[in-house]
Amino acid sequence: MQKEFISIAAHELRTPIQPILGVSEILLSRKVNIEQDKELLNVIIRNAKRLRKITENILDVTKIESHSLKVNRQYFSLNNI
Repeated sequence: MQKEFISIAAHELRTPIQPILGVSEILLSRKVNIEQDKELLNVIIRNAKRLRKITENILDVTKIESHSLKVNRQYFSLNNI
């Protein structure tokens, strides 16, 4: 199960890296175009946030496995959602 998790995690981490690298290289290699650059920067930001979330999830899994994850139980009303 651990090998499967590592395989999935590696794939999930690799997926957003390619657009970050590709778009960054495009931005560096051409003349400035403000509107297009904003779009490309949004691709970088979106994929960087995706990487951050994947990393947080991996850290949570390791905390769960080591029994160091703190659970904060809180009651709420489903009607308020």
